[in-house]
Amino acid sequence: MIEPHGGRLVDKVVGDKYADQLRNEVGRGPRIDLNVSQYQDAINIATGRFSPIDGYLTQNDFLKVVHDMTLENGVTWPLPITLDVDSTVAEDLTPGEKALLRSPAEEPIGVIDVEEVYKHNKDDTVEYVFGTADQDHPGVANYLNQEDFLVGGPIYLFDEHRYNSRDLLPAESRVLFSHRDWETVAGFQTRNAPHRAHEYIQKSALEQTDGLLIQPKLGDKKVDDYRDDTILGAYETLIEEYYREGMVALSVFPSQMRYAGPREAIFDAIVRKNQGCTHFVVGRDHAGVGDYYHEFGAQRIFGDIADIGIEPLFYDYSFYCHSCDGMTSEKICPHGSEEQVHPSGSRIRSLIGEGKQPSAKMMRPEVASYVMDADEPFVTEDAPVGGVQ
Repeated sequence: MIEPHGGRLVDKVVGDKYADQLRNEVGRGPRIDLNVSQYQDAINIATGRFSPIDGYLTQNDFLKVVHDMTLENGVTWPLPITLDVDSTVAEDLTPGEKALLRSPAEEPIGVIDVEEVYKHNKDDTVEYVFGTADQDHPGVANYLNQEDFLVGGPIYLFDEHRYNSRDLLPAESRVLFSHRDWETVAGFQTRNAPHRAHEYIQKSALEQTDGLLIQPKLGDKKVDDYRDDTILGAYETLIEEYYREGMVALSVFPSQMRYAGPREAIFDAIVRKNQGCTHFVVGRDHAGVGDYYHEFGAQRIFGDIADIGIEPLFYDYSFYCHSCDGMTSEKICPHGSEEQVHPSGSRIRSLIGEGKQPSAKMMRPEVASYVMDADEPFVTEDAPVGGVQ
């Protein structure tokens, strides 16, 4: 089984006895109310998805990640995992003491050992992390909207938390892969309901490995993205109808979309490495948005950093070709664009939004029907993304 990133799988969920001790220690002390994304980060830290990180980043780690894409100890890490608080909360926190962490439902879930409270230069950070300061970029806008102070230090959760019933924790997915005798596993990241190009790429990856982990990223997204339950239901439909039994594991990665392009591709690969994957699929414009990144920048970055211990699988444009009479890609198809039907995600969403069923050459009819039958398939200002359970 592949080693977790950094050599060990972090586990910061404590037993009942220590949880009671921590509750007593924090007593009536300061508390930090987490938003949904911070709560998801806390779960991912505590359950090992973000190994080797065991808490929110302290200042030295934060600066190294932003500028060099490594932690202070030299381990590759591309995105800052931070806990931002306003000045009122910051004034109540004392380095060397603990603070209570509360979920968005205001339930006590754990504590943070406060090591540092520090300010961050938001404008400088977004230029490095996103490659732009343009506030039309949703990741930039979200980051600039953070509070001015960051709290760094290890965390401890009182109990295990799951996003939903499809949430396979890293220790569990590793057991599942071992039970199925999967020595090689391809991880596939998505934020969309599956179309034919997704299926083609997944099955191509499965030809090279023993098993496939399809793991949608579920959490805060921009308006017009698919809602969480739509994505999961669409994949359940596709797997049931078009995949051999026992060849695919469907789980979730509860996390906000940061839309950080190449850096987020590295981040997503590391998360799948911690889940137990040996390979990770990187397609065109992974975690991109608009025209902010080169369409294959997310693939090129793997050649610019140190080996992170998981093998990237790079894929070109995939499409249906009338002459080939099937799904193919630019790498192997000799025919011209007039023969090609590209299953564009934005085009499919537009058709569904207009009440029109996409062509079977773009999306499987069963999947399209599932999405079209959903009461509210897309994120809107009024419709929530999904929910933490």
